[in-house]
Amino acid sequence: MIRQLVSIFSHETVWVAIAAILQGVAAIIAYSALRYSVTTFTKSLTVSNYSELDKMYFDLLKTAVEKPHLIDPNGARSRDQRREYDTYAFMVWNFLETIYDRCQDAAVLCVTWYPVIDAENCRHRKWFDDPENRPKFKQPFRDFIERNYPTGLTAVASPAKEIAPSSSARTA
Repeated sequence: MIRQLVSIFSHETVWVAIAAILQGVAAIIAYSALRYSVTTFTKSLTVSNYSELDKMYFDLLKTAVEKPHLIDPNGARSRDQRREYDTYAFMVWNFLETIYDRCQDAAVLCVTWYPVIDAENCRHRKWFDDPENRPKFKQPFRDFIERNYPTGLTAVASPAKEIAPSSSARTA
């Protein structure tokens, strides 16, 4: 009888140990699946952001090709053309702010899109510097432009290094 009890006890202990090991393996597999899902989602979000930015910029460039006076901020314009330029410059700066926002969560986008900020800043900085236009953009973006693109010059620092915003930038 003692042998039977020892045999049963040892038998149950083995199954308990096997069950514990299988629970550990299941937890590792679940963690791996979750991590893979998060990584895949992050990559697809980056691709989606890139595609959306690409489409937006293509539309802006297409408009500029159709109306070349929009890309010459100092050109002579009629009253209607000045209004068109004002609207176009606002669209461009709004797009640049979108780039800034998207790059906060996806540093890989900075490599492609910060040079666009540089180019468009040089072209439309005078419009941005107009005190009437500054309040149209949130303060963290204005600070970013001032730090990295002073007065319409090409970037003096590598803004790609300025990826993580301050906590106030995210709440703005």
